[in-house]
Amino acid sequence: MATFTDKANEAIDKGADVADTAIIGAAEAASNATAKAKHLAHDAVDSGRDTLEGALICAKDMVRANPLMAIATVAAVAYLWGRINR
Repeated sequence: MATFTDKANEAIDKGADVADTAIIGAAEAASNATAKAKHLAHDAVDSGRDTLEGALICAKDMVRANPLMAIATVAAVAYLWGRINR
């Protein structure tokens, strides 16, 4: 015949097993979410780098095609920057 103490110990063991299973599941879900976020962050950085490299290539091509326009644009921006900072 099971005593009250035995029943209490069984209930504690079952509760601890359920809690352990839930904690392991939550830890695995958090780990998966972190891995996915890490992967997405790496993809975003790679995409940003590729976009910046493309923009620099386009800028170089434009300067080579129109050097006088590039010089005039830089001079105008420098002039306006100087006027703004006075």
